[in-house]
Amino acid sequence: MLRAVIIFWFALAVAAPAAAQNSQRDHEATIAAAAAYLDAYQAFDLARLEALYAEEATFDDPTSLLLTGVNGAPFVFRGRDAILAGIRFWMQNSVTSLHYDVEGVYESSGRVVFIGAATANGSSRWRFRIVTIVTIENGLVTEHRDYTDYWGATQVQATSP
Repeated sequence: MLRAVIIFWFALAVAAPAAAQNSQRDHEATIAAAAAYLDAYQAFDLARLEALYAEEATFDDPTSLLLTGVNGAPFVFRGRDAILAGIRFWMQNSVTSLHYDVEGVYESSGRVVFIGAATANGSSRWRFRIVTIVTIENGLVTEHRDYTDYWGATQVQATSP
């Protein structure tokens, strides 16, 4: 029995560092994938976004539910094609791009949380606090979830060219 316990602990001691190393690589890869996605999303780069979304991805902004009729709200899209159509609608009607100022980021269980503020660029510019949670599975975005302080948004001056 003692021999079995010793063998078990030895095997665990050998396997644990390798598992931790793989876990760290997965963690870093997940953050990198979400950061690449956020870069494409804020630029509204439809070609890159199409390649980054899983076919059955979802986009959900439950804080937009009371904005019905404003820029196509509420912002709830199911499937890659619906998400891209929603972004196209924004581009044609109001917002041409976003700019995130990320103050903090962390990953847990395949979800990358971006905390900060964003500026919506278009015919007018609005700045608001936002938390964006991006779920990555097999290197693809399966869910984008926003929690936006729409009521605290402030209009900002356009920058000079």
